Amino acid sequence: MAISSCSVAAYGLAAYATYLGSLAVYRLYFSPLAKFPGPKLAALSNWYEFYYDVIREGDFTWQIKKLHEKYGPIVRITPTELHIDDPEYYHELYARGSGRRDKYHYFSGRFGYASDTFSTVGHDLHRNRRKAISPFFSIAKIADFQPVIRAKVDKLCDKLDGYASNEGSVVPLSSAWMALTTDIISEYSFAKSYDQLSSPDFEETLHEALVAIYVTGHFALHFSVVFPILDILPEWLVKRAKPEIMPVAGLRKDLAAKVNEIRAGINGEHKSTSHPTIFHELLNNTELPEEEKSNARLGDEAQLIIAAGLITTSRALSVASYHLAANPAIALRLREELREVEQPYDWRKLESLPYLNGVIRESMRLAHGIVTRDPRLAPDDELHYGEWTIPRNTPVSMTTYDILMNEDIFPNPNEFVPERWIGKPEMEKYFVPFGKGTRQCIGINLAQAELYVTVATIFTRYQFEPYETDRTDVDMAHAYLVPYSKWESKGVRATVKRII
Repeated sequence: MAISSCSVAAYGLAAYATYLGSLAVYRLYFSPLAKFPGPKLAALSNWYEFYYDVIREGDFTWQIKKLHEKYGPIVRITPTELHIDDPEYYHELYARGSGRRDKYHYFSGRFGYASDTFSTVGHDLHRNRRKAISPFFSIAKIADFQPVIRAKVDKLCDKLDGYASNEGSVVPLSSAWMALTTDIISEYSFAKSYDQLSSPDFEETLHEALVAIYVTGHFALHFSVVFPILDILPEWLVKRAKPEIMPVAGLRKDLAAKVNEIRAGINGEHKSTSHPTIFHELLNNTELPEEEKSNARLGDEAQLIIAAGLITTSRALSVASYHLAANPAIALRLREELREVEQPYDWRKLESLPYLNGVIRESMRLAHGIVTRDPRLAPDDELHYGEWTIPRNTPVSMTTYDILMNEDIFPNPNEFVPERWIGKPEMEKYFVPFGKGTRQCIGINLAQAELYVTVATIFTRYQFEPYETDRTDVDMAHAYLVPYSKWESKGVRATVKRII
């Protein structure tokens, strides 16, 4: 007797239901992680994470914090992942010398399993890719690059002079910082900046593109096919069907095209610059295998370097500018410390100034850096946390936000207090906005050079007064890998007066 299509469907549904039931039983009772505390819904399915990540618009970072308050310092937050909230364990999980650490493959889906250094899963491949790039971000290389940083800051000052001469005009400072940091990192990458500092009122920035990429990335974390589909769709179709995600589809292709311009000899700007440029050097690196120098891979790397090079630094400058404008006493003390410092400012010498160092540290702490967890797997050994033994190759994560806002380490953590860093070298252990270890943000030296030179230059020359701006314009409201303030925010805005 022939089996009807209805019967086949019924058998299929029954088999699928049996599979789901078996999976649920395994995850709740027989998984190696079943013994760890945490909510049953999180242990059952990644839909728990999806709800807070996507439906609640980047709320999972806070939800994990609530889980720790209920369950303790180690919590099972997904069927496969553990999260720890204990600042003293951070170096055990992430620091150099703690053993080989792989990235969780699941998290590489955030950007469609891109081939950039940040998304690279394996410890050894990551080390090789990072080795090719890290020389460009050494202390010596960034020190030599300072004239470019100073030139871009001076260009920004020329624009600020225009605002200052027109009494009452309002500077969109958040956009200005993004234009500045974009021009610096694009100049270093391609010997040709985006020249966003020349844009009227700093209107031409990558802000909308990056918001689109990070928000889409949260969705793609759960449906990793999103980015591969966007890569193959014609741009006209994306623009017509979903124009708001055009930047997601376009930025990586645009950067891959810039790499190809260098390969084809169209971009020869590096010949007239006084500094090496990242992608000219990478393409001429004879030690790199050819497959590591393809347009697509270096396009992925370029997107990482451009995005990482501008967004965290510009946000820290927004945080600094808000607090310095809203607290004139802090700005005055900073100017007093800088009064006798020799110019042009040198980043390494500025680092030795206690109050400026405190201002920069507080700006980075309250800017937070990456605010979602970044799991690691130990492929060689079990991990141990207190009485708990964590099976080998288990994804284990921590969140730097939890450390930077820890009330025991930083009393009144929401307050901007530069003094909390002065004369307290032991606090450096908890300065983690750039991460730690072999996967620490590669651009830490460039970011700090920009921060020290920019803050010292701008806040000795100008006095700002906030305009329709308050704490909610710099405080994190959404954790989309990097922090975003409330969506309706227009960023930090201020009126400006030249003081020297």
